[in-house]
Amino acid sequence: MVLAVCVGNSSLVSMELRWARRRKSDNAASALPRSIPIYISTLKKDINLEELRNLYSLCNHSCNRLSEYGSNVEKIVDMKKLRRAISRSDVVVSVFCKPRHADVDDAVLYSEEENLSSSLYHSEFGRQNKDESFLGDLFQNALPLTPSTGQLVGFGRAYSDYGLTASIHDLMVLPSIQRMGIGKLIVNRIVRLLKSRDIYDIAALCFEDERPFFKACGFGDDRMGSTTMMFTKSLEA
Repeated sequence: MVLAVCVGNSSLVSMELRWARRRKSDNAASALPRSIPIYISTLKKDINLEELRNLYSLCNHSCNRLSEYGSNVEKIVDMKKLRRAISRSDVVVSVFCKPRHADVDDAVLYSEEENLSSSLYHSEFGRQNKDESFLGDLFQNALPLTPSTGQLVGFGRAYSDYGLTASIHDLMVLPSIQRMGIGKLIVNRIVRLLKSRDIYDIAALCFEDERPFFKACGFGDDRMGSTTMMFTKSLEA
């Protein structure tokens, strides 16, 4: 089931509630729920900058590609600069899920409790564990998933010149819920929004190990064989 909301006269949705599913072949996540509800937003007002900076840290994602700074995310992601970067981004896509689904331990516990409730296991420990968690689960399930009740678990943004070209930056998905198609969903949403503005020259700024993912999303080497080069002069100079 998909719940989509259109804002204004645009035919593109700015908010959407849908399900993300794990691959059946993903044995490493066999103890986790196969599917979880996620909330997708393209509205900047839904972004909590503290949560976003925390996502940078959890994903070990650095905004600065100078090797001398490594992956010291806290040193690189300045809150004022982050606020300015988001405000000037042309496209942002944020993905939220319920906090219990984002936390590996909670997700495993929730999955085990679901399996327990559907089995014929009626020991005293099982009944007590179910009673203790019932009220908490009931409260969590009663809350609708929104940016204010959910946790930011995925993000991506893009810049454009509003005419010819655009580039995708800072694609991140929380490691505990990767391999559920969330990253591809974010990229597809960004591309769709850019194409709706008649922009088709879209580049992705990515690391070498991310190239297979972007190729799976439809990206490839350009006809000129160009590569990204970074200004390497010391930031202190």
